[in-house]
Amino acid sequence: MSERRDQETPHPPATGDFGFVHPGGPAHEYPADGGMRVVKFSVGSYDNNVYLIASDGDALIVDGAAEPERILSEVERLGARVTAIVQTHNHFDHTGALASLVEALKVPVLAHPADRMPVRTELVEDGERLALGSVEVLALHTPGHTPGSMCFLAGTHLFSGDTLFPGGPGNTDGNRDRFREIMRSLDRLFELPDETRVSPGHGLDTTIGRERPYLELWRTRGW
Repeated sequence: MSERRDQETPHPPATGDFGFVHPGGPAHEYPADGGMRVVKFSVGSYDNNVYLIASDGDALIVDGAAEPERILSEVERLGARVTAIVQTHNHFDHTGALASLVEALKVPVLAHPADRMPVRTELVEDGERLALGSVEVLALHTPGHTPGSMCFLAGTHLFSGDTLFPGGPGNTDGNRDRFREIMRSLDRLFELPDETRVSPGHGLDTTIGRERPYLELWRTRGW
């Protein structure tokens, strides 16, 4: 479906302020926040973002997407012990490195039960709080893109997978029921404060406040 000018949502600039990375390029580390470090880098032919969240020497990987060697290299550079991999959803471009990472790191993969993964998982439910060093990571079930799509909130940093991007919700393949479902998920996410940084599964970051004015536009346009 083509995008008319009156349906466009302004996108952030491709700068470090909005977490610009590209496959094969350097990782981006955000300013430390309350003892939490976050590193972002892009892997694979689908330009997937992988995130490392670290606190007090422990770390989570957000999405074992692709290029396991690159992910392990960034973990080594971070200098933290990975305790788990958390999955935003089960599409192949987000799961391709899981088997290699599990073999190398011997850590659990945490995912919602509605999304079947290519490796054995431990189930994570909506509202579950994951301890990571001195911080907690809140798991939020946000279905629509897939039945088991999850977002993870650490402080004021939301890892949104393919549920929320700059400019709108993730793809629902023109299915009206799925679109209504993902918009219900977004309604919940937009209860978060404006300053919440949104780091999606592909591309640039945004903030809840930057996207909030366009929520009803997305609902009206239907995609």
